[in-house]
Amino acid sequence: MPTLNAIERRVIGTLIEKSLTTPQNYPLSLNSLTNGCNQKSARDPETSYTEVEVLETLQGLKRRSFATEFFGAGSRVSKWEEAFVAVVGLGNEQAGVLAELLLRGPQTEGELRARASRMAQIPDLATLHKVLEELNTREEPLATRLSDPNRSRGVVWAHTLYPEDEAPTAEEASLSTRTTVRTASPAIEERLATLEARVKALEDQLGVGESGESEHAS
Repeated sequence: MPTLNAIERRVIGTLIEKSLTTPQNYPLSLNSLTNGCNQKSARDPETSYTEVEVLETLQGLKRRSFATEFFGAGSRVSKWEEAFVAVVGLGNEQAGVLAELLLRGPQTEGELRARASRMAQIPDLATLHKVLEELNTREEPLATRLSDPNRSRGVVWAHTLYPEDEAPTAEEASLSTRTTVRTASPAIEERLATLEARVKALEDQLGVGESGESEHAS
């Protein structure tokens, strides 16, 4: 399985997210994609990538067959879509979970279920566990459990596309600085993530970021 650096993870995660949440505005222009990568909600960490950086990343992903460029009839402005999902063979639920892990890094099961459910049908933790198992048991796994096998609350998962020197460890998961992981019950943790996901879903429907400006404005 190939590895992805930080900006590649953000670009692919954003493209997958937008393809599932706002298909009417997909594929994305370079401007829209850059805004999506840098938006303040549903991202960790926040970034300030330039269009030049995003374009260079897209061109690299295109060479690896992970992104595709389109030109509309009579248009000189190209648009982009991800091809990673098709290349590795993922369904919508698997793509939604992977996108959340790419956009925010390691997360608890409660956070992951609530946030990914805005992109795909993941109504409960049982469904999430099935999706994570599918991602984890592939010949080349795309998701891995970081928490101790004996832990039942606040179980943290991560994707497996990090370069070796960036991959989070089990020790980091157990010492997570996320308040919800340390102190909240699974029910409260999931409710908080659900509220956050609903706000993000509304932003996606309106095509508006936290700044109040349209993410699709040129």
